Amino acid sequence: MKTIAEFAIRRRWFVIAGWIVLIVVLQGVAGAMGGASYKDTFSLPHTETASVAQLLKQAGLDNQNGMSGTVVVRNTGGAPFTSEPPALALALARLCTSGDRVTLIATPWHGIDCSRPGVATAGNPTLLNSDRGATTALVVITWQAGHFDPSQFKGVYDSLKSLNGTSLQVYFTGNAFAGIGQSEGSGTSVMFGFLAALIILALVFRTVAATALPLASAVVALVGGLGVIYMLSHAVNVSNITPYLAELMVIGVGVDYALFIVTRHRRNLRRGMPTAESIVTAINTSGRAVLFAGTTVCIAILGLVALGVSFFNGMAVATALAVAFTMAASLTLLPALLSLFGLKVLPRRQRAAVRAGRFIDDRPVGFWARWSAFIGRRRVVVAVASAAVMIALAIPFFSMQLGASDQGSDPKGSTTRTGYDLISSAFGVGYNSTLEAVVSGPGAADPAYLQRLSRAIADVPGVDRTSLGPVPLTDRVAMVAFKTTTSPESEKTYQLVRHMRADVLPPLYRDSSNHVYLYGATAINVDFATVLARKMPLFIAVVVGLSFLLLLIAFRSLVIPLTAAVMNLLAAAATFGLVVAIFQFGWLSDAMGAGPGGPIDAWIPVMLFAILFGLSMDYQVFLVSRMHEEWVHTRDNERTVTVGQAETGGIITAAALIMIAVFLGFLLTPGRPIKIFGTGLASAVFLDAFILRTMLVPSLMHLFGRANWYFPRWLDKITPRLSVEPPEAVRRSDAPEAPPHEMAEI
Repeated sequence: MKTIAEFAIRRRWFVIAGWIVLIVVLQGVAGAMGGASYKDTFSLPHTETASVAQLLKQAGLDNQNGMSGTVVVRNTGGAPFTSEPPALALALARLCTSGDRVTLIATPWHGIDCSRPGVATAGNPTLLNSDRGATTALVVITWQAGHFDPSQFKGVYDSLKSLNGTSLQVYFTGNAFAGIGQSEGSGTSVMFGFLAALIILALVFRTVAATALPLASAVVALVGGLGVIYMLSHAVNVSNITPYLAELMVIGVGVDYALFIVTRHRRNLRRGMPTAESIVTAINTSGRAVLFAGTTVCIAILGLVALGVSFFNGMAVATALAVAFTMAASLTLLPALLSLFGLKVLPRRQRAAVRAGRFIDDRPVGFWARWSAFIGRRRVVVAVASAAVMIALAIPFFSMQLGASDQGSDPKGSTTRTGYDLISSAFGVGYNSTLEAVVSGPGAADPAYLQRLSRAIADVPGVDRTSLGPVPLTDRVAMVAFKTTTSPESEKTYQLVRHMRADVLPPLYRDSSNHVYLYGATAINVDFATVLARKMPLFIAVVVGLSFLLLLIAFRSLVIPLTAAVMNLLAAAATFGLVVAIFQFGWLSDAMGAGPGGPIDAWIPVMLFAILFGLSMDYQVFLVSRMHEEWVHTRDNERTVTVGQAETGGIITAAALIMIAVFLGFLLTPGRPIKIFGTGLASAVFLDAFILRTMLVPSLMHLFGRANWYFPRWLDKITPRLSVEPPEAVRRSDAPEAPPHEMAEI
C-alpha cells in the first residue's frame, strides 16, 4: 500500500490522466457494443417450475412459457362491449410484426398465433366479464420464451397506450408490465443520495476541497464501473436492476471509503506530518482498512452465486466489479488528488494553525472521547441494554412470510394498479392469480381424464370453480388453467399451491402413466421462495465463513471475527424484524405508499443480507483496525478500545448518515419491493452504526479484555501474514500539545 501511495503522489498527473482515459475507453467500448444488454434469466433448478419449463420446451410449446402481460380495456363511460373495437383489433394485429417478439395474443373475440400469420383462432369468452355487464375486456399477450427484454414490453405498451382516448380506456397489468408507466430509472434516487452526501460532507469537513474529493472519487468509480457492467451484460446475463443497485452501492461505499482516508489524512496533517508523508500514512493505514472492507463487501455480494439462482449471478458479479472499481479509485486516484490540494483539505483556521506549528496531539477529546469513556465505565449496562434493543427488534423476524408483491401494492393512479383493481372488481380478486395444472403423459389429451382432473381441482377450497378451462396442447401435454378466490400475494393462495402439490394432485396421477404439475406465475413465486429459503443457510454459511477467515487473518484474533459474525447476524435479524413489522404487519406500509401489509418479496432478505453484511463488516473493519493499531503499540486493551472508538466513532456515524441518505433514496422510487429494500438497507446501516458499533461492540470488547486478541501459537504459524494496520505505522509522539479546543476532531 505504501508503494501504491508513493507512486500515486509522485506520478499524480499520470494517475489522474490514466483514470480519465480508462473511463473514456470503457464508456466508448460499451457505446460501440450498443450500450447495455440486460437480460433477466430466471431458472429454479430441481423445482416443478424447472420441470414444466423443460417439458414445454421439449414438446415444442416454448411459446406457452414466455412472459405475459394483461391489457385491461373498457369503453369510455363504462358502456358494454357488443363486439371487438376495430381500433383494438388493428393495433393487436400489428404486434406480430412490430419486432417485439410477441408470440400469442388472446382476446374474448379471437386469438392470434404470431407463428401462423393470417390464421385466427377462437376467442376466450372468459376474458370478458359477461356476467357483470360485459364492461371490461382482457387481452393477454405472451412473448417468446428466453427473450426477456424490457424494451419489448415497453414497445407493446407504447403501441397500445395510444388507444387510450375518447372511445377506449386502456390499462396494463401482469409481470411483463411491472413498473410500466411509472417513473423509470434511479436518477432521482441517485441524485438524492449524491446531494445528501454533499451536504453531510460539507458539514463534516467545512472546506470545499475535502468535500469534493470523496464525491469525485465516487463519481469516477461509478462511471468506470458502469462501463464495465455495460460490457459484461453482453457476455453474461445481467439483470436490468443491476445498474440501479451498483449506482447506489458505489456512491455509498465510494464516499465512505474516501471519507475514512481523507479524515485520516487531515488528522495526520494536524499532527504535524508533511503532506506527502500524511497521504502515504493514510493510505497505508486507513487505505488498508478500505481494501479489507471492500473485499468483504465483494465476498458478501458474490455469495449470492451460492444460491444457484441464475437471476442473481450476473447481478452479483457486476456489482462486485463496481465495488472493486470503488476500492481502486480510493487507493490510487484519491491520493493523487490529495497531493494536488495540499493543506486545502483543512479549514482555514486549521491551515493557519498547521503553518504556525500549532499541532494537535493524539489524545482524543470531544464528544466521542467522552462517549467512549462512558462505555468503558458502564460496559455491562450498555451491553445489556443495546443487546436487548436489537433482540426486541428481531422478534418479528420469526413471523416472516416470503412471497411476491402483486400489483395491488403499486402506487395509486399507476396503470398497473388501476388495471389490477379493475380486474379485481370485474372478475374477482383471485383473477389476478395465474395457476395451471400441466398434464404430461400418453393420456394427457384424454377428455375424460381432463374432466376428472378439473372436477378434483374445482372441489378444492379457494379455487374459483367458474374459472377452470381444460386445454389440450399436444397428444402428450395438456393443461387446466384456473384462478383462485384470493389475491396472488395472499398467504392463503400460497397455502393452496402447497396443498394441491402435496395432497390434491398426486392421487390423480399416482397410479397412471401421466404426471400433473402445478405451474403458473403464482406457483413460480412459491418455488422461488422455497428455493431461497432452502439455500439461505448455505448462503449465510459461505458469506459468514469467508468473512470470518478474512478478519482472522487481518487481526490475528479468534474473538474479534467471531464477535463480528455474531453482531452482523444480529443486525440482519433486527433489520428483517423491522421490515416485517413495517411491511408485513402493515404498521407503516400504507403511509409509505407501499400498499397494505403483505408478504416480503423472497429476493429481498437475500439481497439485504448480502449487502448489509458487507457494509456491517466495513464499519467493523474501520472500528477494529484503529483498535488493532493501538493494541500493537500499547498492549493495553482498555486504552485500545477507548481510543479506537473515540477516533472512529464520529467518522463511522458520519459515513453511516451518508449511506442512510443514499438508501433512503429508494423510497422515492415507486413500487413496494423497492421501498422495502430501501427501508431495510437504511435501517440496517442505522442499527449497525448507532447501536452495534457505538455501544454493543465496544462494551463487549471491554468485557472480553485481553481475550479479544487471543490467537493460538499453532494457528499463528499456519495463518498467512496480512495485516490491516502495518506495524510501522506508529503514532507521532513528538508533536507538542495543543489546547483542548484545538484537538476536537470528527
